[in-house]
Amino acid sequence: MSFGGTVFAMIQSLRANARPKHHAYQSWEKSDRLIFKNKYKLVSKQVSPEKLKQVKAKFKKEIEKEQKRSLRITIATIVIFIPLVSFAIFQFFFNNSQKNYNPYISQKDKQITTDINTDQINYLLNSGYDWLNQKHYKNAKFQFNRVLESNPKNKAALFGLTASYVYECQTDKTNYTKATKMLEDYISKFGSDASTDTLNAILKNVN
Repeated sequence: MSFGGTVFAMIQSLRANARPKHHAYQSWEKSDRLIFKNKYKLVSKQVSPEKLKQVKAKFKKEIEKEQKRSLRITIATIVIFIPLVSFAIFQFFFNNSQKNYNPYISQKDKQITTDINTDQINYLLNSGYDWLNQKHYKNAKFQFNRVLESNPKNKAALFGLTASYVYECQTDKTNYTKATKMLEDYISKFGSDASTDTLNAILKNVN
């Protein structure tokens, strides 16, 4: 046999022994699809109106049960949380109010802690008389009252406050009774002088 004949014979042999891979694959794919389709085929189930009504009632009951449970938890949280917050607020303000409290402090020490010092009194008196000279009687009264809160017997503050009411009465025609009463009280405590005579004269002219 020639060389060409040998090669031809080999090619024929290879063709005869070749496997139909393509056709086999196609057959497997079709078979697999068929199995998958049969296995996972969706089936719709008919439900009677009575059964559907029962299912709805069941779900509604479960929802209502869950809502009641949530409501109970909310109420319990509020009942517990509000008293705790109220107690915390009370403790905060109570502790702050008691921070500087000492039951053993003497009355003399209490007076020292509440009184303003001499420099502050002098500043308030000077400020009050400045306002009085500028005819700002409301501001003047405020400054004199601050001194009297600390020292109710301060003569300069009492006269300044009395003068503020008298001059305010002269200007605005108000508080005549108050001004007269304050001047009488001042004279009864400290006596009359040229300054009180001037204030008396102003009130007589107003009346």
